[in-house]
Amino acid sequence: MTGFLNYFWIILLAVYIISPFDAYPLFVDDLVAAGVLFYILYRNAKKKKQRQSYNHYSQSQSSGQSQQNKTAGPHGPLTLEDAYGLLGVSPGASIDEISRAYKEKMTKSHPDKVSHLSEELQEKAEELTLNLNEAFDLIKRHKNVK
Repeated sequence: MTGFLNYFWIILLAVYIISPFDAYPLFVDDLVAAGVLFYILYRNAKKKKQRQSYNHYSQSQSSGQSQQNKTAGPHGPLTLEDAYGLLGVSPGASIDEISRAYKEKMTKSHPDKVSHLSEELQEKAEELTLNLNEAFDLIKRHKNVK
């Protein structure tokens, strides 16, 4: 649901619980409405926490990338140093270590993993995924691995 609909349902349920008018004469309907209200609030808090976690991760990735070279990615050619920095491995790392780092970063930032978040975060995840793919391919070509 969008943010507006969430707030609409929260307000509607709160007003229903507080109002003296009930669809059912006992308090059962109020308990059901309270349960739905708490579920919506819980789901919103969970989504907010996931967005904050992803924002923190993407900011740490972008700051690590900008420390290496600000021209990496779609703004310019990706250098070998940028590729190692993006994957977070040293140039002397084995292909197994590089592959593990690549897979770990891909599992955290793959667009399918963040499909429930906002479009802006999905675009960032897609850009990061493309950069990770490009970096991994560059390192594999440099190390002559198929």
